[in-house]
Amino acid sequence: MKPTLRVCSFLLLGALAYAQAAKEANKEFTTPESRAKVAKTLADPKREERLKPKELLALLEVAPGSTVADVGTGTGMMLPHLVEAVGPSGRVLAEDIHPDFLERIEARIKSSGWSNVTPVLGTERDPKLPAGQVDLAFILDTYHHFDYPEEMLGHVARSLKSGGRLAIVDFYRRRRAAQDKDMSTHVRADKDEVIKEIEGLGWKLESNRDHASNQYVLIFRFSPAKV
Repeated sequence: MKPTLRVCSFLLLGALAYAQAAKEANKEFTTPESRAKVAKTLADPKREERLKPKELLALLEVAPGSTVADVGTGTGMMLPHLVEAVGPSGRVLAEDIHPDFLERIEARIKSSGWSNVTPVLGTERDPKLPAGQVDLAFILDTYHHFDYPEEMLGHVARSLKSGGRLAIVDFYRRRRAAQDKDMSTHVRADKDEVIKEIEGLGWKLESNRDHASNQYVLIFRFSPAKV
């Protein structure tokens, strides 16, 4: 086989593997009934206890007065903590691609009296964030659900202010401690592969840390000179 054919075959196999992994990760989001079940998991107090939201936002150095996009907000578990972190002069954009999740967010906004949280209905290819207004794009437990990471991160880059950051918080594929859940059938790529993929899309890694027992936190800035 010629080298060019080998490369094309490799890329094709990679794309097929990606599509299969994304399909596996997203199968539980396909119907309103299945999403209602997922919502219970996302809102489980044990999840918040495991994630340690205040420690996580301190790690991300979320500044008062900043604008944070919670991409893939789900049931909005992080919203109270983000609202507190950005303060009354800041803004939180709660983005998701599922209208029924955003209905839950709208109800939370109303019941909590938040005046600085805006629901945003995105798509699988575009989070529909306002251009040049975001200080931090925060993607928690969601990057492995992206069917089209190149397009999504391209739109995220356009939404950032000058100096804006992208934070990816996701799972290791393999358990790192006995109590951790093995995520190898759900998460398509491990940390090093995710870093390589995102850097290949024009981003520069600035911080690489572990969080909780089986998660990592990656912080990037967009570096168009690399594209």
